[in-house]
Amino acid sequence: MINNFIKTAWRNITANKLFATLNIAGLAIGICVCITLFACASYELSFDRMYKNSKDIYRVNLQSSPEYNSKVWAQLPGIAGPAFIQNIPQVKAMTRLLKHDFGAIISLKTDDKNFSEKGLYMADSSIFGMFDFKFTEGNAQTVFAHPKSVVLSESAKERLYGKEPAFGKIIYVENKDTLQVSGVYKDLPQNSTIDCDMVYNIMDSWAGKDVYWGNSSYETYCLLRPGADVERVQKQANALIDKNIAKKNKFFTKFLFQPLADIHLYSADIRAGFSSRIGSVGTVKALLLLSLLVLAIACINYMNLATARSEKRAKGVGVNKVLGADKRHLLALFYTETAVLSFVAIIIGYLACFVLQPFFQDITGIGLRPSALSATPILCGLLLTWVVVTLLAGSYPAFSMSRISPLVLMNKLKMKHSAADLIRKSLVVFQFASSIILIISVILILQQIRYIRNKDLGYNPKGIVSVSIKAAQNKQQVASFINDLQKMTGVESASPSQSIPGDIESGKSIRKYTTDKDRFPVRTCNTEGSILKTMQLKLLAGNTIPQTLAAGDTNCYLLVNESVIKYLGYKTPQDAIGRYASTEMHPRSIITGVVKDFNYESLKNDIGGYVYYITNKRTEPLNTLLIRYNTRALSFFMQQVQNTFKADVPNSSFDYEFLDTHIQNLYASEQHTARTATVFSILAIFVACLGLFGLAASIAEQRTREIGIRKVLGASVPGIARLLTGDFLKLVLISIVIASPIAWYMINKWLTGFSYRIHVGLWAFIIAGLTAVVFALLTTSSHAIKAALANPVKSLRSE
Repeated sequence: MINNFIKTAWRNITANKLFATLNIAGLAIGICVCITLFACASYELSFDRMYKNSKDIYRVNLQSSPEYNSKVWAQLPGIAGPAFIQNIPQVKAMTRLLKHDFGAIISLKTDDKNFSEKGLYMADSSIFGMFDFKFTEGNAQTVFAHPKSVVLSESAKERLYGKEPAFGKIIYVENKDTLQVSGVYKDLPQNSTIDCDMVYNIMDSWAGKDVYWGNSSYETYCLLRPGADVERVQKQANALIDKNIAKKNKFFTKFLFQPLADIHLYSADIRAGFSSRIGSVGTVKALLLLSLLVLAIACINYMNLATARSEKRAKGVGVNKVLGADKRHLLALFYTETAVLSFVAIIIGYLACFVLQPFFQDITGIGLRPSALSATPILCGLLLTWVVVTLLAGSYPAFSMSRISPLVLMNKLKMKHSAADLIRKSLVVFQFASSIILIISVILILQQIRYIRNKDLGYNPKGIVSVSIKAAQNKQQVASFINDLQKMTGVESASPSQSIPGDIESGKSIRKYTTDKDRFPVRTCNTEGSILKTMQLKLLAGNTIPQTLAAGDTNCYLLVNESVIKYLGYKTPQDAIGRYASTEMHPRSIITGVVKDFNYESLKNDIGGYVYYITNKRTEPLNTLLIRYNTRALSFFMQQVQNTFKADVPNSSFDYEFLDTHIQNLYASEQHTARTATVFSILAIFVACLGLFGLAASIAEQRTREIGIRKVLGASVPGIARLLTGDFLKLVLISIVIASPIAWYMINKWLTGFSYRIHVGLWAFIIAGLTAVVFALLTTSSHAIKAALANPVKSLRSE
């Protein structure tokens, strides 16, 4: 019986090659997209679940006080972790993580080579047990047995020493310190939030020994005992704040225990986390929605084409019924036909996933390995997809066709089209409404990204390159490097600085008077006076800070932005010049200049207070040299900079970053979202047009006799073409009306994530609507014109 069903189904499929091709193509695209996006979503959801203690590990965040805008931060005071262990019995273990020099790029030296590194961490030794480190050299129990020991990931070891064993080797850190390799561990999985390449003992550093409640720089992870009451633990942790911090110094109000498995997807609004692998739950939802949407559009194509062919197949159904086939047999026949067709489509779609995987990876920005596509959940998902597609796409044709009366065979009964037509039209509207929502979203996302790229940030990031000078062995090396650069053609200015904007500045506060109880949080950046010219900041009043200070000068000089003087209560920038302010650098810091507010962070955030300063009592190092250049021969220029650096700052790795590239990288997630939405919108529209193409062909075929009669009675070719395309255009117009408010709501919700955003204009909706109309016309007009140009005599004779 089943063999007969399969043979009959295959015969029907091959008898209608055009419709079978359209159906298989649409379903294959839908399945390919669905599998790929589902695999991407599964990968994002798998983060940190591989650790055996994953369910009991929490990262402890803190919520800042209202004067610091009640933001949630991922970094705690260094003393908090040890305090948890001592005071909360349900905390079994804890480990603190701190990036060497707070994340600045550092220079490492082995016996004969220099390297740049951004993945060097300090941590407590408990990290190895908590996160299942697997050692290939050394072991977790003894790797920190001796001071100044460091362990490397296999990738880091390969980079530094190639195939040679690393155990016992010496690494020179910034020409100031040495570490000895005591172990090598297998690379942590790509879907791990912990992404350190090198770890040394935090207790070998000031960071582990000199701990107090006033400095929040440490990511702190706690392993709770199985079955621990997290709310109770959190309450006990919060009690430590009141116990240990005076009210006037309380810059945070509570601790928040975040499950390890939630960190990757739910940390977009948490500030100062170390991991470079932060995702977004919104992206996962969007991927799943897109995958289901494209698959649904493909299924609708099948239903539409199958029901549109109902008249063609009515006689066959009638014959089957006359010969004794009941409704159950006909349902089985139509479901078998759908199952065969969707099986072929699944095979094609699944193979296409492997071929297109690098392309999709580039679009989505998710590092998906080919092995992820053959994982058990994906294979089970394939089977489930086949069943769902068969049931979903085959249901309507099966039930509608199985109800056809055998009287149709003898033309004694006309087929009723009203319900079938209504459903078919509704499905077409759904397809185009979905496509139009995607088009509007793509247009506005791209517009927001363009706005971000072109917005005046208050300084000019173009033409600035940042070169790391952290590893310079003395001030003379940096001075020589700057002097030689200033002699070089194309260099306009060079400024040593603690940080590029928004990277590793310090978080401090400012007050008008030392007696003020309230304070204003600011970012502070240690630098020199040339920063004004290098950054091309807009000076509103006064002058920049001094370029150098005399040896006995004990003052601290400030160049502040507008937000700072507003807080200090000065009506105009001029009023602030020469006035004192109390800062953590100096209780009587002198304001020398005021610059216009500038966006030192992502445009997702509001502008806060920012202070450039210079003092002889520097507590923060000058990590980078910002070089403003003006040259078209950039490659040659950078080669000259590198040669000069090697001559003036030997024994250091040359590491640089263009400032405009750094800023663009702040929006990498949005750019991937835009590319993903663009590509899958095009695919969705293409699949919808495939269905519309087949539908137009079927309807033109059904109306052959009507067209012939109309032509005999004098109807023109344009008139008949309008008749055949007009119905589709009405459906597209209805789709525009339905899609517009939905798209408006969705895009406005997405834009709320930006402090600076575009205005959602009507033009985007008009363009999306016109695009849908044009695609619909292009898809259906060929069949309409072909039918209108046909010889009416042949049309009538064929009927």
